Amino acid sequence: MALTVCLVGSVAASAQDHTTIKIFPDGAFALGWSHIVNLPSGVFYYNVDTGAAAVGRFDGAGNHTTIKIYPAGAFATGWTQIVSTPNGVLYYNGQTGAGAIGRFDAAGNHVTVKLFPAGAFATGWTRITSTSGGLLFYNGQTGAGAVGRIQ
Repeated sequence: MALTVCLVGSVAASAQDHTTIKIFPDGAFALGWSHIVNLPSGVFYYNVDTGAAAVGRFDGAGNHTTIKIYPAGAFATGWTQIVSTPNGVLYYNGQTGAGAIGRFDAAGNHVTVKLFPAGAFATGWTRITSTSGGLLFYNGQTGAGAVGRIQ
């Protein structure tokens, strides 16, 4: 159902419909991806237990193309949060407080820009999201939060 609201001489839609473009059957994607992150260059898939990863792209018809596959161990294991930001991808381990910043190019190649040792970040953040004001770190168990930036 769509809702239209009139605003002093203009019309703005406040809701839109959803349309399924394509359905992929069982086995169409690799099993075990714990994180799927939208990047400017595609979609990043990551397995927290093995460090395996992949980068793919979707076209307007919903077709998926795998751009690059990273085998087990290519990325560190244990990243509990992965967030795409305007200045790179933040990897965070909520148990140790370790982190990393990386960047992907259009071919799906990854470069680690900086590593942060255990304890560099507070532990326990359960959600991290990129906002226009920076990264919001949130602890769903305590309600604590923090805002930071990748520079």
